[in-house]
Amino acid sequence: MFGLGWDHLVVIFVVALVVFGPGELPNVMRSLGTTMKTVNRYLGDFRRQFDDAMREAEKELDLEEARSKHQEAASSVPQDTGGAAIAKEIGQDGRTAAS
Repeated sequence: MFGLGWDHLVVIFVVALVVFGPGELPNVMRSLGTTMKTVNRYLGDFRRQFDDAMREAEKELDLEEARSKHQEAASSVPQDTGGAAIAKEIGQDGRTAAS
């Protein structure tokens, strides 16, 4: 936990005992625990909101990539100039057959 060993924790506890005294130390520890719980809850909420925003951004990025791939595929298909000529021939044949 935070890279602290047992010897560091003992020193912190002794300093806290001297500063706050044995009568007030339980109240200080209780309020510290409550504060840490609140901070952890806020951090969890922030983490969830951040993850949601990242997922949304990834979805938008995937959608943009799919659109660009679709446009590339559509632009790589050759234009059908022969279809117009075939339609013209069919129209001429139809007119000649109808005449």
